Amino acid sequence: MTNSPDHEQVERLRILTEQNVMGIWADGTFCGTGFLVTPDTALTCAHVVAGREAGSLTAMVEGRSVAIEVVRLMPEAKGAESTYGFPDLAEVRLAEPAHGLQGVWLGSAAPTQATSVSVHGFSGHTLEPGVQPDTLNLTVAGRSGRFVRLQWDQVVRGFSGGPVLDTTTGRVCGVLKASRHEKGMSGGWLIPIDAVEECSPGLLERNHAAHRPGTVWFDTARDRRGRQAALFGPDPGPVAGNTPAQMLARGAMPFVDRPELSELKNWCYARDDLLLRLLYAPGGSGKTRLSAELCVQLRDMGWIAGFADREPLGNPLRQHQWLENLTAALGAGFPCLVVFDYAQARLADISALMAHVHRQRPDGITLRVLLLARSEQPLWHALREECEAQYIEDWALRGASSLRLPNTLGAKDPGALVTEAFGQFARLLECPWVRMPQSLALRAGRQDSILGMLAAALDAVLTLRQGEEWEESDDPLARICRHEITGWYALLEDRLGKGGVLAGRTGRLMAEGLLLVPTLARWRDRSELTALLTSVRATAFPGQPPVNAAAVRGCLRALYPSAESDHVAPLEPDRLGEILVRRVLAEPESSGDEVAYLGAILDVTPLRDEQARNRSVLETLDVLARARGCTTVGRVADHPAHAVLDRALAQVVRDRPRVLVPALVTVAARVPHAELLVGLIEPVLATCETELLRLVEPRLPGYPSGLSALSALVLRRLLQSADQGSDDSSRHVRLQRLRRYSLRLEESGQRDDAVRAADEAVLLSRDLVRGSARYRADYAAALHNLSLLRHRSGETESALGLSVEAVSLYRELVSGDTGTRHRTLMDMAGALSLLALLRLEDAQVNGAARDAAEGVMRCEQVPEGAREDDVYLACLETLAECRHRTGRPQEALTSSAQAVERLEELVRLRPSRYLARLPETLQRHGFGLLRADRLPAAYQVLSRAATERAALPLRTSPRLREQQVLVLRVLLQLSDELDEFTHERSSWLRMKTVLDGRTS
Repeated sequence: MTNSPDHEQVERLRILTEQNVMGIWADGTFCGTGFLVTPDTALTCAHVVAGREAGSLTAMVEGRSVAIEVVRLMPEAKGAESTYGFPDLAEVRLAEPAHGLQGVWLGSAAPTQATSVSVHGFSGHTLEPGVQPDTLNLTVAGRSGRFVRLQWDQVVRGFSGGPVLDTTTGRVCGVLKASRHEKGMSGGWLIPIDAVEECSPGLLERNHAAHRPGTVWFDTARDRRGRQAALFGPDPGPVAGNTPAQMLARGAMPFVDRPELSELKNWCYARDDLLLRLLYAPGGSGKTRLSAELCVQLRDMGWIAGFADREPLGNPLRQHQWLENLTAALGAGFPCLVVFDYAQARLADISALMAHVHRQRPDGITLRVLLLARSEQPLWHALREECEAQYIEDWALRGASSLRLPNTLGAKDPGALVTEAFGQFARLLECPWVRMPQSLALRAGRQDSILGMLAAALDAVLTLRQGEEWEESDDPLARICRHEITGWYALLEDRLGKGGVLAGRTGRLMAEGLLLVPTLARWRDRSELTALLTSVRATAFPGQPPVNAAAVRGCLRALYPSAESDHVAPLEPDRLGEILVRRVLAEPESSGDEVAYLGAILDVTPLRDEQARNRSVLETLDVLARARGCTTVGRVADHPAHAVLDRALAQVVRDRPRVLVPALVTVAARVPHAELLVGLIEPVLATCETELLRLVEPRLPGYPSGLSALSALVLRRLLQSADQGSDDSSRHVRLQRLRRYSLRLEESGQRDDAVRAADEAVLLSRDLVRGSARYRADYAAALHNLSLLRHRSGETESALGLSVEAVSLYRELVSGDTGTRHRTLMDMAGALSLLALLRLEDAQVNGAARDAAEGVMRCEQVPEGAREDDVYLACLETLAECRHRTGRPQEALTSSAQAVERLEELVRLRPSRYLARLPETLQRHGFGLLRADRLPAAYQVLSRAATERAALPLRTSPRLREQQVLVLRVLLQLSDELDEFTHERSSWLRMKTVLDGRTS
């Protein structure tokens, strides 16, 4: 419950309490009050039921009389005192359980001093004759012996045994015992709830188990409805809006079940604290719809679940309060699911959420964070960087997993889906008389996504409703976009008149350009959007008469209302917005002067603060990047608008490099096809001032990406700049740049230059270490980097010496620092893995085994979320090979089996990244079993390796082909020698024949 419960909330709790109160009677005489704590068990005072004859007691429950039996009295007799002794409690059992009641929710402790409480029971002191329901409002005065004293209301006969509701916790904190003075406002005493466990062992536990998230009392007492609204807004009402786009975006179609929904629910309910999951698929595959349904179903089960809005998390003034609301909800015992749509653009929000929860999370919480994106990488790389910067990767990334959503519904026939959709859209558009064309269902499977299928059905309904003949389209979403624009024209004519500035062909095309503005410049308030529309018209369409921007903004708001204040919502689904971007830019009269058009959109100087300006630029560029084709799948490879967009955006970037170049680098680092954006900014960075390079540098990704060559350019120019200091701090900055520069050069295929940069980094770090030991970690990293590059260049002897020195330094670092960072341990494990490999190549088998074993040990010292599994697997596989060579086959098999086990777990979590690696790891383990002469086990493992490889896409690598042929030859030989596998020989022969045919 919130700290200050509102009146409505308290009233709901009082009603719940009254429903569970029962009057107790003995042979027709009223004795007092009791209340249900489970459907078949109630509590009252011992003095209410003591001394009554067996079979004489009844209670009024749910409007009917039910026989009750006393199960336990404490104490069993009154004793010599004037009042019944402590605790004066009785547990009674109902002959017939209540049908629709679960009992009150008992508290865990007695109420504190000055707490307001209400008592619900029965008395004969109301204005109506006889025994009637009655209520008292009192305040806790404090402890009175082992009882608790109450004050400020008149406690009359009949209330004894009634529940005392603590209005600040929303739970029953005790049982009313007696009045201090029936004729005055002297209050009385209550029996504290902690006495219940003494009287009835196990009863509190049973009661608490029945009240959990999703039950009425728990949700009311802990204010689930208010917490849900504070985090994710009010419950969505009926589908609003009836434009074609809104019908596609807002769930006009009933949800079609998908197996991925069950998988996501299993992830939510898993006992392990699996915080993060990525759901990725092309645009239009149903990620958002599936996630919305997941939220609905979880809310029905007592969760707080919804989509994290950009505004509260992106706004520094509101972010802290939103995060506090989340941790408060978790602390109140509610399981929570937070969904981030377009996660690649929300990395800062995601890491802020996780860092806050990590710092303040209560014990035993259940939190799940679902990320939605169109591709898996580079999102995971970028998120790891964010988490490492906050030192939370060990917690946040533990068990992080990916789930790829198929483009289409596997369990539902495309024809059946579009048939159902056609009927639903016809009903919604009130034209049930239209008849579905046969070709719509027959060719539904040709669409690339669920959204495409639904768009085809909606397009057919809209076209036929207008009395036109429907024809199949390769791109039904483009058709829906045309329908949307037609509706926009109609609204403008209706509100602004038919003869205005936006009428006629030229006016209509300009209106298309204005329609796109809220999609490119999102979440502007009334004045900001009106000013932007005015600016776009004036700069991009200078020869046209002025428009009433306020009226146009009103039309946009009427068509696309947003739940957030008076904002205009962007065009959704997002793929429609991207189509509109390409349509407007491909038509000169729609965008006017395209450079001025984009320049006006990207001019964020009128916005209120720097953070809002930065966020607005990033969101605009993110939309343009998707429209340009920077996503992995669902890309429009070629379109007339691309050249226009490239040319216009390049010019705007040249005009405003300080704002746009860093923002474009940020966006490019998040998308898998960054090369399309690199071409826009590379010419600027090749000639710009050093100040801009410094602004860009912190935004460069520290992992392999499409920006590697651009990163190398920026770092090279910074290394060449003349304004570098000679003090240790400046030289350390240069060292870090040199290391990053060598890595980016290697990724760009410039190995010789990479080695030269790594050489210089070693010399510089060695010089720094002579002056201060604090640079030892940098020196070790520089040595390892150079060793790795020389190894790849075939310089084994040189690489080995460097690697030995690097590992020696890491050992000094780790032994001298008990609080070693995870990053240092993983760097050390990587260096040990390389050293073991180099020793193997130099026939130093025993030394290689020691290094590999230490590498495994260092990896296992790092928590799973912070561990780099590629390094861990390499150490395990190298260790297995070393142990085979040193004549320790059983230990070798243990290591290779451990590698297989870990890789199988990674395949379950991140299949797209690790599945292709599984056959080779299985193969190594299988050949190890062969060395140990465990032929049946070897056959089974190699059989799986061959099957897993055959299921993967065809690879052209000669090395992989040779391995596949070798495995099949071994399987053929073993199936000859082992009788239990003879029947499988023919399948391996067929597989080898097919492979030989492909090879030839």
